Amino acid sequence: MSGLLQFCGLTFDVRIPGTGPVGVPALAVPALVALLPLACFARELLRARRVRARHRGVLDMVGRRSARWCATVLDHDTPAAYCLPGRRPRIVVSAGALRLLSPAQLESVLEHERAHIAGRHHLVLAATEAFARVFRWLPLAREARTQTALLLEMAADDRALRRHPREALVSALYAMAAGDAPGGAFSVGGPDAVVRLRRMLEARRRPHPALRGVAVAAAVAVPLLPPLLGCAPGMG
Repeated sequence: MSGLLQFCGLTFDVRIPGTGPVGVPALAVPALVALLPLACFARELLRARRVRARHRGVLDMVGRRSARWCATVLDHDTPAAYCLPGRRPRIVVSAGALRLLSPAQLESVLEHERAHIAGRHHLVLAATEAFARVFRWLPLAREARTQTALLLEMAADDRALRRHPREALVSALYAMAAGDAPGGAFSVGGPDAVVRLRRMLEARRRPHPALRGVAVAAAVAVPLLPPLLGCAPGMG
């Protein structure tokens, strides 16, 4: 980073014009913009961790461990399933879900929750939450929080579909669409269930590998454009 800044003509002695005799380092504003989201990200992780820890304590008192399903069962009639990610992950299903779902449907639901845990989706969600809190005046920041949650659910659906029949997950999601989850948890149901059902039911063609390569290259290149444009004067 130091070499890149020197190549661009920037040093730590450069000061913003018009700041008077004291001056402000030219890197102060970019550093602040970078540190604020990081600090908020750490805060979100700690907050979510405390919420999950409290909920685990409640589960230890009212839930029972099922060795067959490797999950905690709650004696509740509403069909629901969710997971608590983190260092001590836990999958929770209600007794209503066990009565309603067939073994194939239940396995697909549990695989969906395992995908959230294995993919560490709570870290991605915390990052978008931090971004939305720091840049709350940006429409992109507010929309990213909602859309990222939906994309994470779709990613978990895709992993479950690779190991279980589509009909099992679709029927299970339809039966549990009204289910919800506590704070800091991922639920197989929720308000986006209709969108996910429509996506799984529609016949989709996998994109060409070349198109996926271009998309990945563009995603990597776009964040590099501002530094490269800023370096243009130094290159000249």
